[in-house]
Amino acid sequence: MSQWYVLQTKVRNEAVAVQNLGNQGFETFLPMLRVQQLRRGRWQSVCEPLFPGYLFIELDLERQNTAPIRSTRGVIGLVRLGATLQAFPQPLLSSLKQAQALTGGVIEPAKVFESGDEVQLVSGPLAGMKAIFKARNSQERVVLLLNVLGNETQISVSTNLIRKVS
Repeated sequence: MSQWYVLQTKVRNEAVAVQNLGNQGFETFLPMLRVQQLRRGRWQSVCEPLFPGYLFIELDLERQNTAPIRSTRGVIGLVRLGATLQAFPQPLLSSLKQAQALTGGVIEPAKVFESGDEVQLVSGPLAGMKAIFKARNSQERVVLLLNVLGNETQISVSTNLIRKVS
């Protein structure tokens, strides 16, 4: 029975590992995240791995030989708990795949937020303040409820300025 496992890759070699593992017949999944980065004074949308240095691989340990994985270009090895391989929880992997499929192959950070989620501003004059995610109002902006002096105030900020509070 095949299950999904976590594979560690060399730094910024996730795509290389996916390609080389695919050439060997292995099924992989690399969740990608769209982020906004400041480059040359302008915000640009770029795609990068959701879990840098890691990807998921589907294996049937009873049928497949995992030895070639270690020598695959871009791969460090399978993530283990002690000496044993631990399968990644299927429900969590399914939700990652679903989130990526809904947005056309890349997870959109603002689509990860749901109304009522607590978020924290990470940059700008309000950095460090916590707010409640209310809604998206455009492709790159979201509406938050910010508690200032006991009053809830709506503000609109760029998606790259907030992070979900865990």
